[in-house]
Amino acid sequence: MIKEYETKLGSVKIDTERTIIFEYGIPGFENLKQFVLLEPEDTYPIMWLASLEDKNVAFPVTFPQLIRNDYQFTLPQDLTEYLELEKPEDAIILSILTIPEKEDEITINLAAPIIISQKNHKGAQYLIENEEYKIRHLLKEELERSKAILSVQKDGE
Repeated sequence: MIKEYETKLGSVKIDTERTIIFEYGIPGFENLKQFVLLEPEDTYPIMWLASLEDKNVAFPVTFPQLIRNDYQFTLPQDLTEYLELEKPEDAIILSILTIPEKEDEITINLAAPIIISQKNHKGAQYLIENEEYKIRHLLKEELERSKAILSVQKDGE
């Protein structure tokens, strides 16, 4: 069923089957349970995880592997079962961005990715217990780091 919602990005028509349920909310927004992933062409690969319950709440998100090419972690069994993830392709993994006025100060949260199940449309934010991943990594530094890794790998071939 198509329904119209007011979001931070304006009025959008959404197929209700695309609704992502965060049963436990997102830390700091525990009262909000229904979200949708909006993928505006003009900002992609930056997308928006927009609340369907509070038009003022939308998180800019992107795929962390685009920013940090060696990004990886293991989900605990209980979360894997809750999200009904049988293989890696069942999950969409996103990181929240903080976008200040100065473009070179954009940060990405690598410590607490958003995990969305493509099977049951449930979502959760997971806190990775790895000191290497912080809540705020400068985007430009992570891109430079990934570029250096790719350069070394290419030279090693």
